Amino acid sequence: MRQSRLLREFYYPLLTNGALVFDIGANVGTMTKVFASLGAKVVAVEPNPDCVRHIELTTSRDAVEVLQAAVGETNGLGVLKVSDRKDKMSSLSQEWREAVAKENRDYVGIWTREVTVPMITLDALIERYQSPFYIKIDVEGYEEEALKGLSACPPLLSFEFNRLFLDPVLRALDNIIFDNTTFNYTLIDPVKFELQDWVDRHELKNRILSLQSGRGLGDIFARTPNRSNTLDVKHPSRPSSI
Repeated sequence: MRQSRLLREFYYPLLTNGALVFDIGANVGTMTKVFASLGAKVVAVEPNPDCVRHIELTTSRDAVEVLQAAVGETNGLGVLKVSDRKDKMSSLSQEWREAVAKENRDYVGIWTREVTVPMITLDALIERYQSPFYIKIDVEGYEEEALKGLSACPPLLSFEFNRLFLDPVLRALDNIIFDNTTFNYTLIDPVKFELQDWVDRHELKNRILSLQSGRGLGDIFARTPNRSNTLDVKHPSRPSSI
């Protein structure tokens, strides 16, 4: 599949073989499979029990551990509003649901049931599984809350942004864990970085704010000074096979 190949080629220079990856908001495991195919050890965290079952059935326990939970600021319980029509739109954020439904009337009423799910912090995951090399966060408007439960940024971290729901993203960027990081971003699916060079927090905010509304969905990547040298590769040659 072309999209899967592009994702693999994008992450190939970023992840070393055996790297520990937290896939937060794994949905049905699309990115989990990409990471595992590149030799990563993946902890796939997903609150929707139906999606969790799908990941369990389609991945190997040798490479992937699956945890049914939401990720937030504290440990406890959370209420997930589930969309059976579009499972990737299931969310814990009422404000995010209202924002996307206001923009796209097709989304009105798609959240038809709710599920009470375990809630865990990123710090608690680190205590349980050790520190990851990369944390990917895609939790439909709950990114700010997820990042509040993290005490230190790993070598590489990404989280989704949507210009329809930008204020929480800008607040998340002010988190102290990003005080010594540099940033880049991708649009839609992560297949190429939009910036030639990694930039500071202020410049990243300006770039995101300047995007046209139709190009306002993507992922923000943060890297720390203690990153692997592989992250310095800006335009790697695409591997013929992985």
